[in-house]
Amino acid sequence: MPSRTTTIAGLIVSAGSGWWWRRMRHVNPYRPVLERITLALPAGASALSGLRIGFITDIHAGPFIDGDDVRRMVDLVGAGSPDLVLLGGDFVSESPRHLGGVMPVLGELCRNSPLGGIAVLGNHDIFVSAPRVTASLEGQGIRVLRNEAAEIRWNGGIFWVVGIDETLHGHPLPDQAFSAVPVGAAALALWHEPEFAGQAAERGAFAQLSGHTHGGQMRVPGLRPAWLPRHGRKNIIGINVVGGMPVYTSRGAGVYRPPFRLNCPPEVTLVTLD
Repeated sequence: MPSRTTTIAGLIVSAGSGWWWRRMRHVNPYRPVLERITLALPAGASALSGLRIGFITDIHAGPFIDGDDVRRMVDLVGAGSPDLVLLGGDFVSESPRHLGGVMPVLGELCRNSPLGGIAVLGNHDIFVSAPRVTASLEGQGIRVLRNEAAEIRWNGGIFWVVGIDETLHGHPLPDQAFSAVPVGAAALALWHEPEFAGQAAERGAFAQLSGHTHGGQMRVPGLRPAWLPRHGRKNIIGINVVGGMPVYTSRGAGVYRPPFRLNCPPEVTLVTLD
């Protein structure tokens, strides 16, 4: 028969485990934080210094993320008064019926930003319904880039947002995506997966913004995350340098299966060009 001390110790461990489980499942995924980063501009693009970009990716509206959660994400970014909003894909998971809770909120943020909003699709978007996700974004005035580039003019300067199609269910064509960008022009790549950032660097991008990995969702110090998606096993989190180009991989604003986060809070990002 276990001693009283052993029984008490077991109860403490059990209670502690339950507390951690509740935090990881019901608290941590729903407390997004605003990360602020600065990306260096290439030579000749100094007129763009100070431009603020709100970056949101991997919302995953669906069984674990609803409209109220999206509102918290958007309010964090909106407080930073971005000039432009870039959206990195995976807006929805499992069913297009969840789009109604996310798109009007994103549309409001983009309309309140002087330069509007630009998006690429993620693998979940294409798997669920690329046409419906695209139509929902465009219905909010958000331009969707699939292997194409958008010219952005600000403060007398010009740069290009180059949207490359995602790599799991899409058809990424980097050459086509960069084809409209003039030689030597400042180009910022927007690509859902971070793993192939070297291809954007080879084509002259000064930086890339990505998502997809969720930062691993569960991070134990000193260990590589146990869960990482295909095409998300390089440049997993934060700023990495590939081919001389910084690629920033967001931890993602939402959560998906398994719906846990540990030492890896959801994020939205305010990027300043300098």
